[in-house]
Amino acid sequence: MKTTQAMSLIQLVAQEDWQEFDDTWSEIMLSEGPIEDVLAALRVVAEKKRMPRCIAQVKQHAEILAKADRHEEAARLLGQAVSTGSGAGELAGALYEAAQKAWGEKAYWEKYSEISGLRADNSDARRSWIAFERLLGFDVDKLVFHPGGWGAGKITSLDMNVPEMGVVFQSGRKDRFPMQAAVEIFEPLPEEDLRAVHFRDPENLKRMLKEEPLVALRAILSRHNGRVSTVGIKNALMQVGIEGGSWSAWWRKTRKLAENSEWFRVTGTPSKGDVMLLRSATDPVEDLRRQLMNYTTLTELFARIKNQLASKPEEPLREMMLDVLEQKTPEASDPGPVRLASWMLLREARGVTPEPLVIALRNANAEESGTDLSTPPAMWALFQSLTGTREQERCVSLLQEVMGEGWVDEALKHLHHAPAGMARPLVDALLAAGKKAELGAAYLELLSRPLRAPDVLIALAKHGEAKKYKVALPSDLARAQSYLSLATNLHVNRKGDAASARSATKISELLLKGKEPLIRRLLADADAEALLSVQRSIQRGVDEELDAVVTDIVVRQAPGGVRGKEAQFWENDRIWTTKHGLEKRSAEFKELREVKIPANQDAIGRAASMGDLSENAEWEAAIEEQRTLTSRAMEMQTELSKVELIENAILPEDMACPGTVVRYKDKVKNRESEIVILGPWDTDLADNVVSYRAPLAAGLLGKHPGEMAKITLPSGTLELEVLSTKLFELDH
Repeated sequence: MKTTQAMSLIQLVAQEDWQEFDDTWSEIMLSEGPIEDVLAALRVVAEKKRMPRCIAQVKQHAEILAKADRHEEAARLLGQAVSTGSGAGELAGALYEAAQKAWGEKAYWEKYSEISGLRADNSDARRSWIAFERLLGFDVDKLVFHPGGWGAGKITSLDMNVPEMGVVFQSGRKDRFPMQAAVEIFEPLPEEDLRAVHFRDPENLKRMLKEEPLVALRAILSRHNGRVSTVGIKNALMQVGIEGGSWSAWWRKTRKLAENSEWFRVTGTPSKGDVMLLRSATDPVEDLRRQLMNYTTLTELFARIKNQLASKPEEPLREMMLDVLEQKTPEASDPGPVRLASWMLLREARGVTPEPLVIALRNANAEESGTDLSTPPAMWALFQSLTGTREQERCVSLLQEVMGEGWVDEALKHLHHAPAGMARPLVDALLAAGKKAELGAAYLELLSRPLRAPDVLIALAKHGEAKKYKVALPSDLARAQSYLSLATNLHVNRKGDAASARSATKISELLLKGKEPLIRRLLADADAEALLSVQRSIQRGVDEELDAVVTDIVVRQAPGGVRGKEAQFWENDRIWTTKHGLEKRSAEFKELREVKIPANQDAIGRAASMGDLSENAEWEAAIEEQRTLTSRAMEMQTELSKVELIENAILPEDMACPGTVVRYKDKVKNRESEIVILGPWDTDLADNVVSYRAPLAAGLLGKHPGEMAKITLPSGTLELEVLSTKLFELDH
């Protein structure tokens, strides 16, 4: 711990109160006290480029020390001034004299002074002193650091006759180095340096990083003269084996602690910021208030405050942050979703809905809705703009508060617009309000259109399958087909799309949960043809466990259909398409790789300058898009590696297959239709092209004229008779 006098000396430099600094320094000289505090203060003087004004006092203090036979301290004091490049010529003689008196009797003096060039007439006293001081740090059992990749090592021997020193490194490697080379290569390590702690006692370092992260941070800052960038901290941790996920986790925790500490000042973003070790404790509340008030956008401010609140700060700090957010949100020019998220955070933190939030939602609700039912009204668009699941859940109580008794009608009217996190609690609230019939009607509608609102359908299905709506349900097979169609689409789109991935998990849980999974109950009475149709409908992919269960059902209930059917050319994992479709898909892949991904990288760069990356909405959106684009590129690359051309296939005669025009008759509606069955990327080759993987075409594949096909679609079951097949004319 530094004395009060020492702390004040450093503070006086920081405040540039030079008169008081000179007086305090003079008191230290007269008291003949230790000089560590003066050396520390002079380092701050050097940072401020004000060393020239202190040269006279350095000389005076050195003379006092010399008269007291404290030659080593005199040399270090003079060396501190000289090492900054100030007063080198003026102090060189006194420095050499003090050094000779301090170490001249040592066995190493002659060699060290020769190697470093430390002499009275040396014109480069700065470089000589730095080299000499480094040599003084070399001693048996002392630690050094090799920046060329060998890392930390311990000096095992010093031979002044050669002269050279032996070093054993942490890896066990041993070597000997000439002292002339060693002074250029090695950095002496103080025992408190993290690299030294790691060498001496790795387990102690692990404990420190886990239990006392600010002690480790202070050690890094001391090594960098009290200020270091995030990159510098990351490099320091990398040198002791902490990198990747371990580094990220440690830095998230440590940064929050530093932000709430009175001894550190944290600026910038988690990936591009700085940390400063303060010379004296500050009022963390006022210090943080000043930082928050300086943010130019609400996006940056909201991200910083949300991040800070997650660390559960003390009450005064918490209230101050909420006050600043409340003050700056209404006047912000940021987009509406950002202000909505800020007000929702205030509502959660204080338990009271901010009046501006109520007004904003009522104004949004008053806006006229368009005629397009697929476009959400303004208020529901705001609900959808919230990215957090918890915030979306709280929109239910917010809707009830804003709409009063009218919330039920509003919720039923726009149920399909509820965001994913709002869907389940909203359905539960409507069920509790006694709206069974209305929910049943919504359930039936979404069963026929499962992709319209996946999370709402899943929430409705939970109660629908429990027979709570008291409505006549479609057949078990039709509901199974609807659920599996949704599961397939969500599974295909899940990569790079977090919302689809979460929804895919929900639908799989709905179908598989429990001792008797729902999907087994729904398919229990299905015949072999229906089961084979179901199996074809999920060929694009579903959750592995769901696929295994469906396959098991088909094998158990339709073994003949599975074993007896000869495999056709399209019944494999290849993707069949035309040359046109391949060229089209290849062009899309090229645009994705050469245009969209580079544009996204530019967007990430722009977003990085907009504030705290941990909660920066633009940054998160750009990163999320990066994941989506990268995942999509990988998926498309995999698809293109599996392509087979329909032009090269040997097409069976008089059979519905990829590359054919199929005319069929709907036996129920007594209506004839014609489709062209091609690949998934060929839909623009004709008006009536259907992918061979789509349920309708998949149900017709392998059928000959005169044969019947029973196809179960989400909208119902079709009974179709194949009337004719012919080859579709392709350009070879």
